[in-house]
Amino acid sequence: MLTIIIPYYKITFFKETLLSLEQQTCKKFSLFIGDDASLENPENLIRETLKTTQFTYKRYEENYGSKNLVNQWKRCIGDSDAGEWFMILGDDDLISYNLVEEFYEKLPEINTNKCSVVKFSQCWINEKGYKIRDFTQYDQLISPIKNWEKKYIHGHQSSLSEHIFRKSSYLKYGFRDFPLAWGTDDIAVLEFSEGKEILFIHGAKVYVRISSENISGKTDNMKEKETAVQQLEEYLLKNHYRKLPENYVAQKVQQHLHYAFINKPSDLNINLLKLYWHLKDYRKILTLPKTYFHLYSQ
Repeated sequence: MLTIIIPYYKITFFKETLLSLEQQTCKKFSLFIGDDASLENPENLIRETLKTTQFTYKRYEENYGSKNLVNQWKRCIGDSDAGEWFMILGDDDLISYNLVEEFYEKLPEINTNKCSVVKFSQCWINEKGYKIRDFTQYDQLISPIKNWEKKYIHGHQSSLSEHIFRKSSYLKYGFRDFPLAWGTDDIAVLEFSEGKEILFIHGAKVYVRISSENISGKTDNMKEKETAVQQLEEYLLKNHYRKLPENYVAQKVQQHLHYAFINKPSDLNINLLKLYWHLKDYRKILTLPKTYFHLYSQ
């Protein structure tokens, strides 16, 4: 059974999100709405909109999202009693009318290929619902690293909302906690896949809202986003460097070393010896004492 989870906070575009669920051609899903102590009570809107869709609504008295968005996701997943598969849908994002139906049609292939992550075609929309980026298109089966490269090397867009995860993989790995949960979804896709291919569904769509009201569209949180990217890269260089393209690893090592030089030595949170050994950059290994001397004597 598929569980769709909405960590609710903003009401501005919420009716459109609810309508996209109400219009599903297949109702074989449970819906959980976790209200993160919002000042905008959505109960009346939910009941007015969801006429044929069963749902569970829970209002939390303590707001988590402003302090730690990942903890709000975890709380909602735990309270939703999610089944084997779950999706976390943003409270301003939309899904096409056939998304649930397409998921179940592809489920035999998903299980045959032992996939733990399903990805849908998505595009960005603005406040008025107009498309501002084209729909993503990939092969039906894509490796976790190729999927990662699409975003971090080739600049493709992706979001949490366009994915369905197998719950057992989530329970095994959990969500990594970065500021604003920026990049948390990307690590989840990489790790939850467990080396198995991701099944991409082109026949159903997810519309991801980019607006001044959400984290992706805001510009007053750039410092937090930069910190999140720094932490995400450190995590990758510590835990997944063997899977990543060597030129990417070399580039990021150099960037993090440069960052520590212009800021402070404690900002360097990667193992240079291990990474240079992996890259077979023996010259830099030999000069490591000099590198650390200059780093800590500045």
